[in-house]
Amino acid sequence: MQRRNTGPVLLPVVVALVALLTGACGIPDETGVTVVGAGPSTGISSVGDGGKTKVTRKEAGNDRAQFVENYLKAAAGDLDTAAERMRGFMTKEAAKDFKPTSADLRVIRLLADPLATRGSDVVKLTYEQVGTLDKFGLLEPATETGPVTSEVRVGSVDGEPGLFVAEAPPVLLLSDVGLESSYDEQTIYFWNTDYSGLVPDVRYMPKAVPVEQRPTMIINWLANGPAPWLSVSDLLDGFGPVGKVPAISDNKLQITLTAQSLPATDAAVAQERLRQQLQWSLRPLLPAAAELDLKIGFKIGSYTGEDYLGSNPAYRLVDDPEWFVVFDGKIRRHTGSASAAPIPVLRPEENKDVRLAAMSTSRRYTFAAVVTRTGKTDALRVAAAPTGSQAPLQTVSGLPSPLGKPTWAVTKDDSEAGAVGLITANGNLYSFSTKKGAARQIPWTGPGNKITAVAVAPDGRRVALVVDNKLYRAALNTGGDTPALGTPQQIRPASLSDVTAVAFSSESRLTVAGTRIDDNRVTVVDVSIDGALKESDRLRTELKGKSVESLSVYPVNPTAAGGSDSVCYSADGKAWNVLYTESQIGVDKLAGQFPNPLPDKVPTFSFYLE
Repeated sequence: MQRRNTGPVLLPVVVALVALLTGACGIPDETGVTVVGAGPSTGISSVGDGGKTKVTRKEAGNDRAQFVENYLKAAAGDLDTAAERMRGFMTKEAAKDFKPTSADLRVIRLLADPLATRGSDVVKLTYEQVGTLDKFGLLEPATETGPVTSEVRVGSVDGEPGLFVAEAPPVLLLSDVGLESSYDEQTIYFWNTDYSGLVPDVRYMPKAVPVEQRPTMIINWLANGPAPWLSVSDLLDGFGPVGKVPAISDNKLQITLTAQSLPATDAAVAQERLRQQLQWSLRPLLPAAAELDLKIGFKIGSYTGEDYLGSNPAYRLVDDPEWFVVFDGKIRRHTGSASAAPIPVLRPEENKDVRLAAMSTSRRYTFAAVVTRTGKTDALRVAAAPTGSQAPLQTVSGLPSPLGKPTWAVTKDDSEAGAVGLITANGNLYSFSTKKGAARQIPWTGPGNKITAVAVAPDGRRVALVVDNKLYRAALNTGGDTPALGTPQQIRPASLSDVTAVAFSSESRLTVAGTRIDDNRVTVVDVSIDGALKESDRLRTELKGKSVESLSVYPVNPTAAGGSDSVCYSADGKAWNVLYTESQIGVDKLAGQFPNPLPDKVPTFSFYLE
């Protein structure tokens, strides 16, 4: 879905313009990014309080390589004045000649430290393109592949302290380090195509934007439409704010929208959906007890409480998940499982020959998919039942061996057929239903040929895939006769040369296993949904050289702080738990009594009830 141009957008002015003073050969040292701080307290949370932020040429240092690294952070902030901030690092002549070829920021990741050679004023850069960041906070992954080399000429100016950029590429460059340090991830939401749940759309908000100005900015992002890769319901063409959203007063946030923000028919239903969409999109900015006053034309509504939270499927995620392991061909509970009840859905006599499994729940039903192996042949069997009940496993036909880890996309809460299964089979992607029948191959329209892993987001409408050891994201369309993928986009997780497994760790983050670029060691990392950012030091950075065959992660609820604490993987025929420290899951982690444990048997796979 293409974003539309809604004309002028009320964006806050968050930086002071850089003046090119004519009285010197260079730019004065005090020139930089200055953000006006927030006004009187309004009761809004302190996220992005707009405190004074300043990046100056003088502060960039006298080491040329370090100077260039800081130059690659200068563009962060208000996009309209990004070029001026970069000119603040330049000589007068270079600033005059600097005319960027694109209005968007090109986000890059340095593949090596900037190379400054003694005796030369040229600093060489080697980087990969992560994507482009536009004024609506949307980062579109780059389509280019391979490293890029570039040069920045750095020197001094007579009579002026410090270094200056004397020549640079005509591009608004921003390093991923600058992105991480100068922006907050801000999730906005759109309804899926059947209006059964909200789908997240991750954007980037400059930290310099005062918190009072953020609601207006977010509403304008919504008015501009969803990210092109998502398959969701857009707002009406006439949707938009009337003026700017005033600051919270008396614990109330008042938003006035155009009368065209609602349809002529079923306006009450549309207003209810719209207020939930706004409450989720604005949630990080609102105190828990704040009231949302929404005026749309002559229609006025006031909303308090947390009844809107259920409109996001990810809100059903719990703090302590049910945790299972596969041991000796049977699914058993892990000692750390939140429940000691019998294995969901499966009848005890059918819990055998299991190699891989997936279980998911809706509000009323539980779905199971198990991959069994007899000899060298894999088979997929499925079942669905009201939560707390059991059902017989039924065989899914038409799948060639070997089979990968299955997963469920829950699409409806009130139906036994309310989920779509996905699985890789012999390098292709297939869908299956909750009952017996033939699997259907899902065409792959992106680069590469061999699909080896697939993961589904908590909303059930987005997927991540591993294809030819590269990572992709795509929308999952379930409204037609057969499930289909939208146009896939490759994402490039930091520090990884290849990828072998993927799982969603939250609605906006992926856990990815692969090989490190620098030392070829196997690692598991958390990355943003676009691959631009990496969370370091939370997951184990080295997994003793094993190739990760599959990942199982229980995503964190979007209302909770921090990342997922439930991360495990399979490698070399063994199941492992990984978070800060790595540990093999042993027989001692199996709940229940085992009078005759087999000394040569170990748990081989671990997963969660999602």
